[in-house]
Amino acid sequence: MKIEIVAIGSIPDLLLQRLPAMLIETFKPLADECGVTTRKSIPSTAFDAQRRQYRAESVLRHLLFGADRDNVILGIVGVDLYVPKLNFVFGLSQLLGRGALVSIHRLNPSFYGQAPDFELLWNRTRKEAIHELGHVFGLNHCDDPKCVMNFSNSILEVDRKSSHFCSRCRAKLLHRF
Repeated sequence: MKIEIVAIGSIPDLLLQRLPAMLIETFKPLADECGVTTRKSIPSTAFDAQRRQYRAESVLRHLLFGADRDNVILGIVGVDLYVPKLNFVFGLSQLLGRGALVSIHRLNPSFYGQAPDFELLWNRTRKEAIHELGHVFGLNHCDDPKCVMNFSNSILEVDRKSSHFCSRCRAKLLHRF
């Protein structure tokens, strides 16, 4: 299976260059190929002017429209996302589906008034990419606060968790293979 990475909007090139090898290593033997396949624009119809955010479900639908149905698609987007009933989301995915989305907007230290720090942005992005793809491959949220599948409601929770699956989640993931 191939994981296609799609940049939606303006995403740092170095981040896109690092993602494929990391995702192949993390999801072997489920995925044997990964690469940045294309860039898409942000759908204007997803923007909620009152909230000044983009509706995640609309962006995910846009991401999957016309995509190869045999591949898993990971969209990396630079805008702020939300779903109804939540103030924001770091990402969104289809459980046992084929699409996942990660927003780097709130993962960026600059959002919190901190100095730019690419390595911190990278570490946060990889955690959320693994988390969202974990859902695509059938994993639910985990109650282990260090597991990458732990739900993150704040940037502090993203920073607290690791970029690895706990032994239970890893076993569930490999069982699917």
